[in-house]
Amino acid sequence: MQASDVKIVTLQPMDLLAVEHIGPYPKISDAYATLAQWLGQRNVSTAGSKLVGIFYDDPDRVEASKLRSKAAIQLADPSSVAPASPVQHMQLRGGKHAVLLHKGPYEGLKAAWMWFYAEWLPNSGQQADFSVPSFEVYRNTPDEVAPEALLTELCLPLV
Repeated sequence: MQASDVKIVTLQPMDLLAVEHIGPYPKISDAYATLAQWLGQRNVSTAGSKLVGIFYDDPDRVEASKLRSKAAIQLADPSSVAPASPVQHMQLRGGKHAVLLHKGPYEGLKAAWMWFYAEWLPNSGQQADFSVPSFEVYRNTPDEVAPEALLTELCLPLV
């Protein structure tokens, strides 16, 4: 990865439906399964939607069993669904973000985040906004493409 791989963009706020997850970040797939089941039971169309993973804690500073995250979806028509437990409505703030496109298996995401925070951020002249969570936008899924073709946008909120 290199600095030119990072784009500074202004994102619009995102209205999401989300399921909370507490525990190791790789196990967020359990929360996605809960979200998919909830949507399926209500026959909610997910055509044109985006899957988003929201991460609140630094895994190097917080015990894995206590990491907080949310599995979320941005529906094309969010007004078509009224959230009910365990699904909640939430909004990610818009504004200035650094975005790094990761290509490849999800197993490589931790290393990409480490580079983003440890290498790119201190040398970028930018300041992270740690009052709001970082997040990932999954441009495709393992159901659609092979692991090496997965595209994940890593989104770091900036001041």
